[in-house]
Amino acid sequence: MLCVLLGLMMAQAARFELPASPRPGWKAGPQEIVLPSGVFKYMDGAGELYLGYGFRKLYVRRYEKSGEPAVTCEAYLMPSSADAFGLFSQDRSGEELTVGQGAVYASGLLLAWQGKYFIRVLADRETAEARRCAIDLARQVVKLCGPPGKPPALLACLPRKGLDPKSVHYFHTQACLNYFYFVSTSNILNLSLKTNAVMGTYLRGAGKSVVLVVEYPSRRDCRAAWESFRRVYMAGLTPAGEYSIVKLENGRWCGGFCGNNRLFMVLESPTRDECTSLVKAMAAGGHQID
Repeated sequence: MLCVLLGLMMAQAARFELPASPRPGWKAGPQEIVLPSGVFKYMDGAGELYLGYGFRKLYVRRYEKSGEPAVTCEAYLMPSSADAFGLFSQDRSGEELTVGQGAVYASGLLLAWQGKYFIRVLADRETAEARRCAIDLARQVVKLCGPPGKPPALLACLPRKGLDPKSVHYFHTQACLNYFYFVSTSNILNLSLKTNAVMGTYLRGAGKSVVLVVEYPSRRDCRAAWESFRRVYMAGLTPAGEYSIVKLENGRWCGGFCGNNRLFMVLESPTRDECTSLVKAMAAGGHQID
């Protein structure tokens, strides 16, 4: 039975084909399949972000209609539904749509996710008809992507109070971290495809705070990353208390702690009290402080 199921899954993946006719009058070009080894040839400059989520295949098709801008549809097959969500989380600004497990649209660009697929539809320029084509395409592609998947379990580590939902990002690597929030030119948190991370922005009290939670393969890896972060990011500063709270040179506050194999950090906060409050909120989640 297992062999039959695996065979069916492989056959379904082999048959994945983007729609040939999303709307009347639109003509589809040939479908292209891009592998990770060819991503930099396909896209100039942005490939590192997609490699940072370990995408397996990219299905691409271009659509044209007389008098309208061309529309390109991309469907990325990811290692997990968490990674599909991760790519979707790169930018959730714009109009929210009821497409798949989540979708946004702004200025001719539609982003969505469903199961293990991240979907990106882009019009060369925005028109009313191109917008309709993009939305119809996304809805049709979602049907090809299988059942809904689970979002990253690590999201539960972010305190709810004051969190801006659209600011939440899930990722793995240093390149992705610096894309969302610049920390350092070097990989001081020892991030890789073997680590999982979530980040969120909080708007409460005196201003904006940024929280980062990283999950490592082991407790030892977590401790090494925390020591590296404190040595570089908090250089010359003396961490105070069990949460290692410090005031940075820019006047913002930073702190955090190791909890087993997870590192909990407030990268920036406007006041010491706000920083401490957020760190305590994460500690209250039952995470033992090492």
